[in-house]
Amino acid sequence: MAEPIVLIKADDPERKPQLYACAKCGSVHSPRIYICTDELAHKTARDAAENCYNCRTHNTCQHCGEPCDKHWLACEKCRRKKKLEEAEKVSLDGVDYCFGFDSGDFYSSPEEAADAGEDWVHLAKFRPFEIDIDRLEEHTLDDHHEDACHTDLVGWDELAAAIEKFNKAQTQGSYDEDSKRIASVAHLREEEDLQPREATHG
Repeated sequence: MAEPIVLIKADDPERKPQLYACAKCGSVHSPRIYICTDELAHKTARDAAENCYNCRTHNTCQHCGEPCDKHWLACEKCRRKKKLEEAEKVSLDGVDYCFGFDSGDFYSSPEEAADAGEDWVHLAKFRPFEIDIDRLEEHTLDDHHEDACHTDLVGWDELAAAIEKFNKAQTQGSYDEDSKRIASVAHLREEEDLQPREATHG
């Protein structure tokens, strides 16, 4: 890393640093954007210029020290490990639809996920179709005067009651990934591999 260029006011006899610039690309960093002590703000701006994000080719993983993409503070392996450790481990009892822990792909069964090479899956949360009454109100009144309110709308209460009934009646919808809960499926693949195969006759 090259020493940053320190910019000062030409007429300042004390030559106090004002800005810090990357010596390679010239990106400028100001200490005034940081809400902290003056000393820390200058140090942070100087460090940002010295370790310029624009010129950086990669980061160093803060967990294992291996190189990683510069958009991350941790490598993919350590991010996966942390995600795996923090998730709640649950059984597969009653689990049908799920999402691949690594791929994010949707599967209609844990067995399908295992066959696709997944070791872990996220459980799926069902989200039925519904009409959002608050968004409907906002959309209806948005282009009117600022004091417009749903109480100005004739039949609003009846509409709200009808929408509530409509929402409760919905049985179709979408499945979303439950990022906080995971279940192991690797053993399903292993069990299938152990199953005896029927002999074929020529």
